[in-house]
Parts: sequence; C-alpha cells; structure tokens
Amino acid sequence: MLPSRACEWGLFRFRRRIDARGHPRGVRSGRLGAIFGRLRAFFFGTGWSCWTFGEVPAVILNQHRVGRSGCSPLLAALCVVAASGAAAAAPSAEVVRIGTSAEGRPVEVIAIGEASIGADGLSRDERPALVIVAGMQGHHAVGRATARAVGERLMRDHPDLLSGWTVYILADANPDGSARWSDQRGAVAESGRAPATLDEDGDGRTNEDGPNDLNGDGLITMMRVRGAIPAYGIEPSLTIDPDEPRLMRKPDAAKGEVATHSVWVEGIDDDGDGRFNEDGWGGASGGGVDFDRHFPIHWPEHEDGAGLYPLQRPAARAVVEWAQSRGNIVGVLVYGPHDTLASVPPAGKFGPLGRVSTGIENDDKSGYELVSEAFKKATGISRSAGEVDRGGSFLQWSYADLGVWTFGTPVWVRPDLVGSVGDKDDASAAEPEPSPMEEAIARDRTALAERGVPQELIEFIYATTDERAAIVAEMDAMTPEERNERMNLLRNAPMDVQQRVMALAQGQPDPMAPKIEPVPEPEKPVSKPKKRGDSDEAKWLAWIDDERAGSGFVGWTEVDHPQLGTVEVGGFAPGVRVNPPDELLESLADKQAAFVVELLGMLPTLVFDEPRVERVGDGLWRVSLTARNTGSLATVPASGVKARRLPGLIMALDPDLAVPNESIVSGRRVQTLETIAPSGEARAEWMIAAEEGSSVRIAVRSARFGDRGFDVRLGEGGGR
Repeated sequence: MLPSRACEWGLFRFRRRIDARGHPRGVRSGRLGAIFGRLRAFFFGTGWSCWTFGEVPAVILNQHRVGRSGCSPLLAALCVVAASGAAAAAPSAEVVRIGTSAEGRPVEVIAIGEASIGADGLSRDERPALVIVAGMQGHHAVGRATARAVGERLMRDHPDLLSGWTVYILADANPDGSARWSDQRGAVAESGRAPATLDEDGDGRTNEDGPNDLNGDGLITMMRVRGAIPAYGIEPSLTIDPDEPRLMRKPDAAKGEVATHSVWVEGIDDDGDGRFNEDGWGGASGGGVDFDRHFPIHWPEHEDGAGLYPLQRPAARAVVEWAQSRGNIVGVLVYGPHDTLASVPPAGKFGPLGRVSTGIENDDKSGYELVSEAFKKATGISRSAGEVDRGGSFLQWSYADLGVWTFGTPVWVRPDLVGSVGDKDDASAAEPEPSPMEEAIARDRTALAERGVPQELIEFIYATTDERAAIVAEMDAMTPEERNERMNLLRNAPMDVQQRVMALAQGQPDPMAPKIEPVPEPEKPVSKPKKRGDSDEAKWLAWIDDERAGSGFVGWTEVDHPQLGTVEVGGFAPGVRVNPPDELLESLADKQAAFVVELLGMLPTLVFDEPRVERVGDGLWRVSLTARNTGSLATVPASGVKARRLPGLIMALDPDLAVPNESIVSGRRVQTLETIAPSGEARAEWMIAAEEGSSVRIAVRSARFGDRGFDVRLGEGGGR
C-alpha cells in the first residue's frame, strides 16, 4: 500500500515547491517529474493506485471509522482530470509542503484553481483565495475527510468557480496529533493533541503516568469512584442520575441529594505520587499540545495544553508563516470544535486591553449573520451544541491577527441540532434577552461612540478592575511619546468623559454610570426536575441507543482497582461524539461543499469599471477609476482594518512618474482605501493637465485581489 503522497510524482507530476525553511518557491518540475515517473514505472509498474492511510483506529467500533483504505477522493479526482486530457485552462491542484512537524511529518497545502494566467491577468497564487483548514485536533477525522472531499467536489462540479478563485486545502494541520490518533498502540484514548514530553507533576520524569485500560476493552474511558478516599484527596462531587443510571450529574440540594461519586480518567497511579494519569497522552492533563490553545491571540498562558509558548510546535508555526505569506487570502473556513456559523460569535467584546476582539467586531456582525443563514440552509445545522473557548485557537488568530473573514464548524453535530432554519426549537437556542442594566450599558456605549469618544476610552470605562489595572500598567511601560499619544485621546475627549476615566483610574466608582429604576424580583417558580434527555450527555446517549443500538457507550462494570478498591469503568467510547458513522460522510461532504460554493459567492470580489476620461477644459482632463465590491461581505473585515497587516486597495496614477507632479492639478497621485462595503464602490479621481492624445497609466495594487493596470488615452473615448 502506498501513501497518497506517492501520487505527487510520476503520472500526476505535482510540483513540490519549498525552500529549506518550508516557504514556497518556484521549481521546474517537468524533467524531475519525468525521472520519478520512470522510477515509479520501474519499481511499481504502471498499474498502481493511490491510497490513503486510515483516520481512526480499528479498535474503535466500525461505525466510527473514516477511510481506512481506498483511493483518496481528492487525488482520485485529479487522476480523472489528468487522464481525461483536460484543457490547460481547467482547474488543477498542486501540493505544496509548507513545513515539517516535530516528529518529521510533512505539513502540506493543496492549492486548487486554474494554474495558468487567466483573463483577469492573475495566476493561481494571485487570485483571491479561500483556505479550508482541518485537523487542528488530531481526533477530528471527519474534518480531514471532509476537507479533502470538498476539494474533490469543487474540481469535479464547479470548475467555473475556480477560474476566479483559488482554494487552499490544509487538510491535516496537526499531522503528529492525527497520526497519534490513527496509529494508537494498545488502548485507544480520546485526545486530539500533538504528543509532547510532559512532566506535569514536576518529578523529573516524563510520560510515566498515563491512563490504563483497567477493564481490558481496548478503550480508555472513565472510572467512577464511590465516596471519599482521603489518601488520594478524592471527594465526591456527583451523583448517579436516577432517571438514567448510566449518567452522572450534580446533586440537587433542594431535594436533599448529596454527592456520592467522583469521575476520573481510567487508570492507576503508576508513579506513586498520589495523582492519576497526570503524565501521558490521553490522561487527566491531556498529554500534549492542544493546537486549539496554541496560537498567539488570547493565548491561555500556563493552562493545560497551551504549550510553553505560542507556536512552540513547528507545524503550528509553519501554518502561521504560510498564511502570513499569502496576501491573497480573503476567507478561512475551519473544520474543528469551534462553531461560528450555526451561532454567530458575540460582537463588541474585547480582551483586557480593550483592543483585540474575543468574538467579532461590531461592524462585522451583519456579515456573519448573513453567512450564518446561508450555512444553515446549506447544511441543515441550525443550532450549536455550545461554544468552546476560542482563546489561543487558530480560528481566533485568523480573524483577529491575519485579519480575514474566518468561519468555523464541527461539520457533524448531534442530530437534534439539525433542522430547518425556521424550526420552533430555534427559540430555545436564541440568546437570552438582555437585562435592563445590559440594555442601559449598550445605550451608553452607543451614545459615547456617536459623540466621537475613542473606542479605547469606552472599553476602559466598561473594563473590569483587573483589566483597568492592566491598561494602566501597560501605559507605565510605554515610551514618553506613546504615553503622550494615549493621553491626547483623553485630553481631546469631552469633559464628562475625562471625569469618568480619571475617577475609574483612581479606583473610584464611575460618577456617570448608567442607572435604571429598580424592578421588583419576580417570584421564582418552583424548580421542576429535568426530564430525561435534557442534558447534552443524555441526548448523546439517546442517539447512541436509538441509532447505534447502544454501540458507542461502554456500560459501567466493576473493576478491582489496585489503589482505590472497587471502582466502575465505563462511559462514552473515544471519538463517538466527534466523528460520525461512516455512512454519513458522503452526505456531510455534499452539504459542506454546497456551503463552500455559497460562501465563495458571498466573499468579497473586486471588479473595475473602464477608466473614465472627461474633458474639463483646453488641455485639462478628469480621469477616474471605479472599483466595485460585488460580494456580500466587505473587502476587508473590521478586524483586518484594525490589524493593518496588509495595505488596502491602492490606485496610483502614473507610477513611473512620467507625468510630473505639477501636471496633476488635483487628486493625490497615490490613493488608498482600507475597505469597500458589500455591494459598494470606491472611486479614485485626478485632474490632469496634458496634451490631447497622450496616455497615462493607472496601476492598481492589491495583495488580496491581485494587481492590475489600465492605460488611459486622454481624449474623447479614452480608455484601457
């Protein structure tokens, strides 16, 4: 069996372009490809096929396996394209190695699109691009499979789209994590982390206390322990759910219930330090680096799985360096645990310094809502299972630092979260009504913004005490020039705002805080016990019982634990709530591909009108060029405008300076615009003194949408 990477040589002659640091570079591949083609024919003959290795361990129940063998869908599609003798203008794919993981595995991107220079004058790496990222979590096999399948469907069913767009597919961003999940030796534990050497207990030894398969079923599940065990610091915190004895829940004190059990990862204290499974992959501490907590934006320092520092793992660093090198990226779609499509992230909330969004910017909310509706219609996923903290995730870094439209979906959700957009159950997933105080604060924020108060001061006013202290400490570390610039914001603010900021900076109450009339507390209704199936775990269990005949939940069985005595082992099988049954993969890929097609139609697209020339007087001409955004989203989201990673749209008159400055009567020679609203336009205009019949050139520079040039003849009917 050959790995799918073998398809890069010989018959398909994919060009692998990389320098020593993992950055793309140009390499001629024809002769080299021919040499490898002859070697392939000599060693393997001419009848070999492309294969992919498995995604999910065989020990897991068969319905949760994804693609153990068979031809890789995307590469198979490429085989068909190559064999059919498609025209040169047809979309093609190129595999680019962008880096190497800590364990030596390649980190690869597949670039899909029309490779030749198109009618727009742009190559594949110059056209605006959507990036599909999967595999940040190694055990999210459905994401990897779907990313590849979506690429196949785009090439097969939508080649016309790929003449104007490039789609980059990064199907396995964490190859060490996915390899660890796929190739587990012994018992299977649920973890998507990249394996790393751990010494969580600080005893100088590493990976010496991982989980243990106590019941010998080949799976690492959970163990529930009855009562307190002081020698190990174990105190009960849960009770068995009387409605569903397979599940645990918090005791209801109002009913006189008390905690009877505690739940732990299945295992023993291997190193005798009084702790269980603290050093090892899949154990209590997770055992490795969590790629969804490993990127610089809101990095959760000192927390489990975050790594010693952001981008410590070479694979994560390679992804960031590659993304930063690709100025043509205008959108990113992440297949992973985070959902920003069925549920739009909160808008207008920021980190401690009031600068970097923890959700999305206010100005981007309408765009996210529009895309969310398209997603729900295409996939049927209408509700979210609950948000996962995005701090340190690639998704939040891509939005806030890379500064592009970024969306996330787990691809597959529990069936009760799937339904038409108009389902009455949607009301249960709607955000709770804001309290009167929240409404008053929102009104005050809006009023301050309308008065021109800088956002930094508004965030300071409504920051917590700790957040204000962090802002003041940051100012103390600034240079005098930076500190003076910050103080100028305050000096230029209205006097009442100055008074509020100064009072809060001195630890006093806000003298002008919004006030509301007290509202009498309504009588609390008598609490009713939750009906069976209300909790997420109960709903998962109901699905397993109804659809999988119970396969996917390990019933609790008593085991003689060498240190804790009799315990019960059982719980959800690893991966059962992450990866769907195999028979759902094709349908999921179809729906996600349909959404990607919709998304490409909504992402910003820049088109230009023919330059206009108007005679203003004898030897005096007005020249203008209009750029239009035909997409449903702004050309740059508000986060991108704030990040300023790339310059905006630049329209320059006569960049070669053939026209002297004194001949430009009005209009700056170089005009820049940060963003263009959905269905909006921007126009650059100049007044030029020149002879009739002479020509000037207008150059357009845009890292996101490609460069263009327009030759304009000064006279009636002058144009491109």
